[in-house]
Amino acid sequence: MKPIAKQSNKKAAFTIVELLTVMSIIIILIGLLVPGLNQIRRYAKKVKQKAQFHSIGIAIDFFNTEWDGYPPSEAFDGAGQSYCGAMKLAEAMVGKDMCGFNPDSDFTAGNPVPPLPPLYHDPATLSGRKQYLKLEGANVETIGRLYNNAQQFFGSNDEVVLCDVYAHRTHTGERMGMPILYYKADISGTKCPHWEGVTFVGDKDDPENIYDYKDNDELVKLGMPWDTTNAAHPMASTGTTLKGVDADPRIFYDTSRHDRIFNPKIMIQSGRPYRADSYILISAGFDGEYGTDDDVFNFGN
Repeated sequence: MKPIAKQSNKKAAFTIVELLTVMSIIIILIGLLVPGLNQIRRYAKKVKQKAQFHSIGIAIDFFNTEWDGYPPSEAFDGAGQSYCGAMKLAEAMVGKDMCGFNPDSDFTAGNPVPPLPPLYHDPATLSGRKQYLKLEGANVETIGRLYNNAQQFFGSNDEVVLCDVYAHRTHTGERMGMPILYYKADISGTKCPHWEGVTFVGDKDDPENIYDYKDNDELVKLGMPWDTTNAAHPMASTGTTLKGVDADPRIFYDTSRHDRIFNPKIMIQSGRPYRADSYILISAGFDGEYGTDDDVFNFGN
């Protein structure tokens, strides 16, 4: 009879080299996977942002049909108070008090006390109000919740803006989107300043420009809500960005210009902007900074 083989008391185990090899492979896979997941997450957010712009676009078209014109976007109201395009868009879509647009509105900023024009305090006006955008999809916030320095520019913290779908931590610690910038086209305008190489062609302050960067400049100069130094966005007319680069509103004209190439051989280009007959919507995108490469628009670029 054959003797029974003696079993070893030693248990099978991985060597330190094998463990390090497996761990290295896992780290490499994670390094390859995480950027891909971030790209997918950003793309999904961008698609969601485009969908929000589509909803706002439908609401603006309803407004245009009823009032025979798009909401205004000038930087100031009739009395010269700061009341920018983003705020006028919010008033037209949901109302200054989020109870609907008042048909008697002349798009005035109002005074700090009371914070709203008298017509928005009158309960009798509620029956004549109309909301063009549903509140659950509007993502409306007051600028006082977004910025710690809003009152010095606008005289009130109670003005409302429509915000994008990206969530950023504000000075209060809350997470919310950035204001959606709104620029109405001046269809009587004929000019669109732009860069040609290192030369800027045209005047950013020309009254004949189709779009006016100043329509949201006061808001853009507020900077990033989470930045306590209040550094301006890259697209602002004055100030310094977080990266230490002087802010420049000409970025707006560069990104909104539609370069139609008529002849590929001689590269002749036009100077017309996208949406030259209507309006432009801008989201600050993933980084929360207007005027950077990840901005989202209501046009293809």
